[in-house]
Amino acid sequence: MTHLLINDRLEVLKAQVSTTHKPQFKRLLEQCRLYEDQPLSKKVPKTSVTYIGMAAANLSLAYILTGQEHYLTEAKRWIFTAVNYDVWGHGFLVDVDLSASWLLFGLGLSYDWLKDHLTETERVKFRDKLVLQSHKIFDYGQDNLGHCWSTNYWQNHNWINYSGLLTTALALRPEYPEAQTWIDEIKDNFEKVFSYLPEDGSNYEGTVYWRYAMNFLLNAADLIRADGGANHFESSFMTNTFDFQLYQIAPGWEENIGFGDVHDKRSSHSISAYYKLASEYDNEQAQWLGDLVHDKFLFREAYQSKIFPGILPEAFLELIWFNPDVEPQSPENLPVTKYFEDLGLVVMRSGWDADATHLSFKSSPPGGHKQWKISWELDKKNDWFTRSLTHYHVDFNNFIVNHNGASLVIDEGYNRTSKAEIHNLITVDGTGCVGEKIWKTGNLSDPELFDLNCKGIFNVWRDVPEEAIAKVEAFSDENDYSFVVGESSGLYYPEMRLIRNARHIINSKLGYFIMLDELESELEHIYTWRIHGEKYAKQVNEIEFEILNGSGALNIFPIFPEKRTTSINETLVEEIMTPQRPDDIRRISLKTLLIENSSPDKDTCFLNVLQPRNAPNPAPATDITVKRIKGNGCLGVEVTSKNHRETFLYSREGNIQYEDINLETKWTSIVKNKSGKAVKTTQYDGL
Repeated sequence: MTHLLINDRLEVLKAQVSTTHKPQFKRLLEQCRLYEDQPLSKKVPKTSVTYIGMAAANLSLAYILTGQEHYLTEAKRWIFTAVNYDVWGHGFLVDVDLSASWLLFGLGLSYDWLKDHLTETERVKFRDKLVLQSHKIFDYGQDNLGHCWSTNYWQNHNWINYSGLLTTALALRPEYPEAQTWIDEIKDNFEKVFSYLPEDGSNYEGTVYWRYAMNFLLNAADLIRADGGANHFESSFMTNTFDFQLYQIAPGWEENIGFGDVHDKRSSHSISAYYKLASEYDNEQAQWLGDLVHDKFLFREAYQSKIFPGILPEAFLELIWFNPDVEPQSPENLPVTKYFEDLGLVVMRSGWDADATHLSFKSSPPGGHKQWKISWELDKKNDWFTRSLTHYHVDFNNFIVNHNGASLVIDEGYNRTSKAEIHNLITVDGTGCVGEKIWKTGNLSDPELFDLNCKGIFNVWRDVPEEAIAKVEAFSDENDYSFVVGESSGLYYPEMRLIRNARHIINSKLGYFIMLDELESELEHIYTWRIHGEKYAKQVNEIEFEILNGSGALNIFPIFPEKRTTSINETLVEEIMTPQRPDDIRRISLKTLLIENSSPDKDTCFLNVLQPRNAPNPAPATDITVKRIKGNGCLGVEVTSKNHRETFLYSREGNIQYEDINLETKWTSIVKNKSGKAVKTTQYDGL
């Protein structure tokens, strides 16, 4: 007999729970114990109900593995609590969005696994409720094609809603043939999804939504393949997506990197997703990470994460998807620099150890290159709007820095009305992205506005034209250097007449970063360079600021412009999480360092050296010295450390003349040892 996700392995699993799967089986039973005697509301709770379906699935698996009646009794208590609800959800998109689809996922599995163990009356009641709720969500998706989650192919709502419905449809099909209509439509949807998703495996919604939704993509791919459909595990996205998550975890492995809607540091992991990816691709690092989280981080993630229902209820998937034949292997031998081309994401690490430096940089069209291109094609062809982008921030050319377990340069983490000024970006006369003016009246506590925002119909990206993009202009990881150049002038207000806004980050792998920002416009402006931290910066001297944050510190050396104004202030960001709970407001206080040209200019550049370091530190606060230098038509900085001296020179015209250096290039870096011998060099010639 076959079962959904288990297929014909039930008897094998029964044997494995006392051998290879013993830790996963223990996790399952511990999770089921948590459900015993937990009060359940007879009315739909005024919060997420996603935990109910997951509880039913855990208890159902425990029963079919053990045959112990108390698991069946408890499973039925949870199942029929949901079955007796008149609607699935509260306040917002009731019956037709995430709450309903999470229930369809967990209860669909429960129905498939338990239907032969229910009374006829129970089975019919359970089946009829699943049929009713399936019709509701499927019909909503069809009635709103082009203007809701059913055609938001890049967004978690599409994957979760259709994956949940697919689970129930497959469970119902033997008794309810009409379910095949749903299955066919959903298979067609995921054919599009897996062909439209980026080949590099990146997720524009960020690491939290990756961990929130990945199990549903894996579930859909598993069920479709088992039902004789396409093998979506062969897609480039699925093949590479673990790398995206791996490189967006901060050193130490417990916390995430906060691009997109990443509202807390602890919503980082899904053991079940890691085990499934390890099994499908013989991915040793995924197996290693799954084991690490299971053994060390499980409960801290569970109780500090704000993702519901969270990591603990995924126990049944961990057991089903664990493959003991995959040998775990740490990432220590993987490259420390990685470029995800579609999202314009560049990660530079100093190593894989817990006290390493981690810098992430991102610059791409809204939602990534592939989504931007295909969604415009679909929308113009069908008069649709397929770009939700609700969880994508105004963060082109943004960067984040961690070191020695400390967050030093941070993203604000969650915002549906995102602005450039709350990211580590440059604003022009106080303005940022062309779409920022959309919020003139009202706020997201209004469910109608919230709905329009979620659909992408009324959010910051709505009026951004097709040609307005950012992109990585250049990336290199050669000659013992890493550097990236991101260009984003097209995403600023046209009335600013901006010609160039290019951020260059150069890593000579000597313990600091050189950051060059080129600004060119047809008009004169005040340009504002800013970074946000968890703690306030302190000015040390005329060309040095310091941020101290527990175990780590960041020294910022502003080299150019020479004539500048600086300030340190607080940037407070508040955002409602859901209209179901309008008083549930996420607040974060960003400590902001701002640097501006002192008088309006058409063209200027910001040249800064950023040095992450350990703290507290009995040694001198900095172990480098920096010196501003000027040549003929060029400017730069000289950074002297214990064993090396790096000379960095930049020329807007591409003609560098300084001492014995004569180069026709945009910028160059030359590193010499203590004896004055050049040991490495690199340069960027421009477009």
